[in-house]
Amino acid sequence: MTTSRTERGDFLFKVSESADGTPWISLEPRTSIPEFRKVLVGFDLKPGADIHHAENVARYLNDNLGNLALTFLDGAKIGS
Repeated sequence: MTTSRTERGDFLFKVSESADGTPWISLEPRTSIPEFRKVLVGFDLKPGADIHHAENVARYLNDNLGNLALTFLDGAKIGS
């Protein structure tokens, strides 16, 4: 039998830069769900995107998306 558990939480899309200055967007948890604090989810932008484009994308996502749903399948858990 397959078991699963879904947790939903509030996240902020945040712009960061890698060591070479390439912008990327990460999800910063704004929730107390422990599993959400044990993962880092990041998105690379298409080549050539600058920091201003990344900020516009992150702003759009923050303005238009709700909670993130994370489903743990077959009793899987993150960490120990």
